[in-house]
Amino acid sequence: MIWAFEQALSVARIEGDLLRYLLAAAASLIARAEESSPRAVFEAYFRRSVTDEEWRDRYSGLLA
Repeated sequence: MIWAFEQALSVARIEGDLLRYLLAAAASLIARAEESSPRAVFEAYFRRSVTDEEWRDRYSGLLA
């Protein structure tokens, strides 16, 4: 996870808008590997994610 975050951070330093493409590419690769769709991949991750309130209270400050 830390390695992946570091890679995403490197991309963000080049150009922040590239993160959207990185996210789409990763979802597409996972979907292909799981014989699924990018939408299904995102829905599966969404169901496991923390609430907006918990994100703001506990995690978003770590990225400031």
